[in-house]
Amino acid sequence: MGNFQVKFPEGDVKKALSENFTYTAMVKDVYSMMMRKMFLFLLLLPLLFTGRLAHAHRLWLNIHNDQPKIGQAVQIEIGWGHKFPKDKVIKEGFLDQVYTLDSRGVKIPLKQISPTEFEFVPAAKGAYSILADIHPGFLSKTTEGYKLAPKTGLDNVVSCSRYDIRAKAFVSAGQKAKMPDQAIGDTLEIIPLTDTRNWRRGEIFPVKVLYDGKPLSSVDVRATYAGFSDQSNTFALTTRTDEKGVARIKMLEKGNWVVNIMNEVPYANTEKCDKYRYNSCFTFKVK
Repeated sequence: MGNFQVKFPEGDVKKALSENFTYTAMVKDVYSMMMRKMFLFLLLLPLLFTGRLAHAHRLWLNIHNDQPKIGQAVQIEIGWGHKFPKDKVIKEGFLDQVYTLDSRGVKIPLKQISPTEFEFVPAAKGAYSILADIHPGFLSKTTEGYKLAPKTGLDNVVSCSRYDIRAKAFVSAGQKAKMPDQAIGDTLEIIPLTDTRNWRRGEIFPVKVLYDGKPLSSVDVRATYAGFSDQSNTFALTTRTDEKGVARIKMLEKGNWVVNIMNEVPYANTEKCDKYRYNSCFTFKVK
């Protein structure tokens, strides 16, 4: 059998070759783009699977002697980080205020002993709120790490939060002093619904969570006590608030406890940041 040949017009051949070249180039471009995206995804993967609490530093107050006599000094130590009761030393300039409110709402300054230690001396019988907060600011997670800045001007930003971090504890000078049970006006706040001086091991006690002065439902409430664990972001128990913003916590052990809540809401200008992140801790002692 002789050779069988098919001849195409020269113009059709050139057109076919041209279209084939264009198609090949397109495939290469798509492949290159997919590889770049895959590389970026692999670069971001460790950050994407980091838990929300990984860089959600907490602020708390370690109170030494929360039931002093009138005129007796109360030592207050700043707790900062991820492990209760002691973790990191808060950086200089982070703290905004550490102060006391008396039962009338009068602000009382504290004596600073060191960068992380303060002293309060009650001059009269009564219940006092010890309060602390850090300067609010922006924290952006990028492929190169964390930056204390909004998204604007940064490259490869994974997420951004505008943080507000606060702490509260009570001191009672005098056995009959009524403990605080009213909100002090923080955006996110924990309010014990019974006298913390009566909290005993094995019993269950309620706390109320407010956001913008209103009960916050379905938010996680985490609690732990000193000595439970030396691991970061580890709590003895976690519960959730009900429709009235109330959570019930079982006091598993004696000693110093911390209750922590965090609430996130969308940031208005998403080009600048993604969300507000509010974090609040309340410390107390269980007998």
